[in-house]
Amino acid sequence: PDEAAPVETADAAPATEAEAEDVSATGFIRPGDTVPDSVTAEEGDIPRDSYGRPFTYAFLGKELPPFTGTMVNGTEFSSSSLYGRWTVVDVWGLWCGDCMADAKYVAALSNAIAKDGDMSFLSIHTPPNAKRADEAFGRYGSVDAYFEEKGYSYPTLIDTDASIRDMLEIAWTPSYLLVAPDGTVQGFRSELAAADGTPVKDFMRDIASVRSSYTPLEVEAE
Repeated sequence: PDEAAPVETADAAPATEAEAEDVSATGFIRPGDTVPDSVTAEEGDIPRDSYGRPFTYAFLGKELPPFTGTMVNGTEFSSSSLYGRWTVVDVWGLWCGDCMADAKYVAALSNAIAKDGDMSFLSIHTPPNAKRADEAFGRYGSVDAYFEEKGYSYPTLIDTDASIRDMLEIAWTPSYLLVAPDGTVQGFRSELAAADGTPVKDFMRDIASVRSSYTPLEVEAE
């Protein structure tokens, strides 16, 4: 789990019957979705489930901030290239156990998206934070070594110092963002491995639902 996950204390009040029915934040979240009534947020934080997963995302329904960086293959990347296509952005790290649990699902997700000519997939590998940048690659030492061992291959941007993570206000890894052709974030979800059902198929169905009903907001002329 992320280091931002809340920590339970020994003197916590006993859970009520309603609170005992733990609500998990592993589903697909769209702009306008409401946080369950039973969920509260710690002061200065966002609403999370008992494991720490967020029930919302800072840029949900808003334009994703522009960012640039270097891909794992050495090429330069600009987020301006995301415009014009639906894109799933996966923010993760080799240091993150939940990300590793999602690995096989991410590989399947990237393959499913590759079959859709109107979609693209972008992976952003990030450390937990700037102070722990030296922990970013875990036992593998690099994303290249990880891909070689697992046989994976998908577009990956390397966030060396967590600056992209901070810019995008990522509060949990792994986080998955559905970015519309106009650059706005129209969907968010966390761990695939922790969800019920068939995570990749369900995610692709959620994406299809958004795409079929989405109408870009008209920008007023100055």
